[in-house]
Amino acid sequence: MKTKLKEQIKAIKRETNQQQVNKLNCMILGMHGYYKIATLCNHDFADINYIVCKSLSNRLKRSVKIFKGRSKIPEEKPETSRLYRKLYGEYTGKLYVIAGTIIFPIYGCKFQPPKLFTQEINKYTKQGRQLIHDKLINVEHLVKHLLNNKDYGESVEYNDNRISLIAGQKGKCFVTGKPLEVHNMECHHKKPKKSGGTDEYGNLVWLKAEVHKLVHATQTETIMKYLKMLKLDDKALKKVNSLRLSAENLEIMIETI
Repeated sequence: MKTKLKEQIKAIKRETNQQQVNKLNCMILGMHGYYKIATLCNHDFADINYIVCKSLSNRLKRSVKIFKGRSKIPEEKPETSRLYRKLYGEYTGKLYVIAGTIIFPIYGCKFQPPKLFTQEINKYTKQGRQLIHDKLINVEHLVKHLLNNKDYGESVEYNDNRISLIAGQKGKCFVTGKPLEVHNMECHHKKPKKSGGTDEYGNLVWLKAEVHKLVHATQTETIMKYLKMLKLDDKALKKVNSLRLSAENLEIMIETI
């Protein structure tokens, strides 16, 4: 990490601009995000900070402005961004400013316990193995089905993207969140191809067949039929309406249900 950060400082010396400084900040932010679940990470980052900031001061002494973090005089302290205040607002060390951009404090990494982690999940006990099994998202059978049943009437891009999308949606319907089944799943174009829609990944979504019919339904009787069948909550209905508007259909009003 010391080497990578010092190499970026050299890049800033060659080309002193906001873009290069932002790249340095992205590197620091990425390192903090990756290593914050390591115990005593703050000690290691303090050592890294000492070496890297020494290099920064020496190599960029003509470009860098250093402010005391504890200064209470407004004109001596530069304006920090919202992101800086959110992540590093509590730190009171020196502020290094290059090309009008404050560099994130390298030492500003604190240990955070991994979220949603439990030691009960392991491969050495029956209970632990069951928990692993329960949390697995198995879409292999859906992918295999799509590989063996290409839609030859559609483009190669469409056939490739629908396979990627089935994994991206974790094998679940975009609206209901329920698992998709081989006999009950349809790939929907958000913006219809007749209206200029494409086969791009972002324009596709997997739905259960009855949800797909509801998105395209225009007759009141048909809409009521699938609403009663699906029993959607407000969140799911909002997603349906979003898809209906993209498909150039009217929203389903609450009063209709």
